[in-house]
Parts: sequence; structure tokens; C-alpha cells
Amino acid sequence: MESIRYLALGDSYTIGTGLEDETQNFPSLLAGRLKDETGIDVALVNLGVNGYTTTDLIREELPVAGNARPELVTILIGANDIVQGSDEAGYRDRLQQIYQAIKELDVPAPRVLAVSIPDFSPLPGAAPFGSPSELRARIDAFNDIAEKEAASRPFRFADITSISREANRGDGWLAGDGLHPGPAQHQAFADHIWEKVAPSWRMVVLQRFSPSAQRVVELAFDEAKALQSGYVGSEHILMGLLKLEDRAYRSFFEELRITYPRVRKTLARVLGKTNKSKSVPARLILTTKATKMLAAATLAATKDGADAVEPEHLLIAVIEGDGIGPHILADRGATVARMRAARDGVPPRHEKWMRIRSFLNRF
Repeated sequence: MESIRYLALGDSYTIGTGLEDETQNFPSLLAGRLKDETGIDVALVNLGVNGYTTTDLIREELPVAGNARPELVTILIGANDIVQGSDEAGYRDRLQQIYQAIKELDVPAPRVLAVSIPDFSPLPGAAPFGSPSELRARIDAFNDIAEKEAASRPFRFADITSISREANRGDGWLAGDGLHPGPAQHQAFADHIWEKVAPSWRMVVLQRFSPSAQRVVELAFDEAKALQSGYVGSEHILMGLLKLEDRAYRSFFEELRITYPRVRKTLARVLGKTNKSKSVPARLILTTKATKMLAAATLAATKDGADAVEPEHLLIAVIEGDGIGPHILADRGATVARMRAARDGVPPRHEKWMRIRSFLNRF
């Protein structure tokens, strides 16, 4: 399955100056987290360079950005503009050029994250660049510009400045140069950023879904709207699977007597009847459990060696997942083994023998 393409633009904070290993910087940590959750390799292109300003980024990094064909982007730049005495107007102009160039890469705005400049003002290594109070004020001003410009695109924005201002947490919080973040601080940055980007970044897996699997997700959203649920959960994904035509797992549902009308009736009993007067949000969102279910489907596809996620992998994710949809299937005795037996045309009575044979084949 094709790797997820992640582009990180910036300066020393992005590349991880002062770290013993570049795998400790926050982009690498984010890439690792995304791979763990989706089961898909992440191809990280980190163009950060120590000492770079917005001018350097425009000249050196942007020409390379397009060739990377990114699906995800982070941008953290401005600390060196501050120490080199750039004024706010000049920083804003150059940042607008950078953000516009990123927008023209056609990466969906929710998958582009602007990151604030950490506060280096009180650190020993910052003494040559001005007084702590003056530097802090300029950092705040530049971050305000970055946040407003990001919002106008509209990109996401993550404030890690507050993390950098926390008291020294001990070993690993600062790098040995007394100026840059250490591995522990980069981990704190990554944890905070992940909370901001996780829902939208996980959705990049949909680009690895087959047309049929994408149709299941579309049907799930349709069901959520019809039920006026206000969200898309595992139960809606199950209903999407039931409504998909020409499904290879039809016999599985028939064997367990799982039908769309019955599931709809069960949901009415569990969730209550649809309230026709309830307003429907303009934009439905996937629940955390449903989002993880999509990621679990990619894991199942990867284990199967498939080039794309198929409806079968979504069904596996629902069976093995958590939520209303999985509980409905569990009540009917659904298992992955039974699903695969039905798919392969094996009579239900042979399921126990299949499990025994599968076990013996390991030896």
C-alpha cells in the first residue's frame, strides 16, 4: 500500500537541532504515531534547516515542496527572522507567500498545520539576541501573525509556545546547547500537535480505500444524516456495509440473519426513535471509535497484502472494534472466521475444522 506523504517545512525546531538523533524531532514522532495508528508507512520529507528564515524557506524549501506531492504538511518558521531583526510587516508578507505556495499544493486545509514559534527568550543561548522581555514580546507578535494568516487559509494552528514556557522538566527537556528543545520537549510538542491533527490526519487513509469501500463511508454519512444522529459512528458504518450492493459478504449477513431493517430497528430501540425536529449539524464528524475503525481497516488490508482497503476490511474492523455496530454483530455471533468462511463458500459447520486446520498449518 502506498506510503502516506508528509512534508515538514521549517528551521532548527523542525529538523531537531541539538538532538542526538533526528528521529527524536517532532515531525518524526508524528510520522511514527500516524504509522502506528493506520498501519501505513509514512514517507516523511523533513526540509528543516538550522538557521533558516522565511526568506531561506521561500528560496530553498518551497521549490522542493511540490515534488514531494505531500498529503500532510507542517510549517514552523520565524525564530531566525526574530533574531535577525525582521519587522512584523516583512514577516507577514513572506509568511503569506509561504502559506499561499502551500495552499497551491492542493493539500486539504485541515491537513496543513502551522506551528507556533517556541519561546526561547529566557534560555542561556538566547542572550546575544536581546533581553528576555523584548524577545518574548516579539515571539508573541510573530505567533499572532502566523495564527491569523493560517486561519485565513484556513489551515490548522498548534500553539506549542506554552509548552516551551513550562518549567524545565528535567533530563531531556533542553538540548545540550542550552537553546534548542531536547527529546522530551519534542515529545511534548508531538503529543500536543497530535491532539490537533489526529482526526483529519487519520482521514488520509480514505485515499487508500477502493471505490467500493469509499462508497461504504459515503453511505454511512447518509445514514447518519437520515437518522439525524449528529455524528457518524460504528453503527452507521455497519449500515453502510449492509446497503452496499454486490457485496461479497452477502452470505455472511444472510447466515446470521443480519439485515438493514433489523439493524435499523435495533438502533431505534438503542438510540431512541429519530427526532424529526432535531437540527442536523452542517458538517458531520466521525466519532473517535469510528475514525479508529477506518484505521483498523487499513491495518487489516495491510496484513492481507492488499493494495487498497476493501469493504471486507471495513467489516473486519467493525467485527473487532468497539461501539454500537460491533455490539450488534457480536449479539448475532459474528466473528471474522465466520465472515471469511462465508466469503470462501465454506459451510458454517466447517468453521470449527477451519480454525483447527489454520492452527495446524502454523507448524
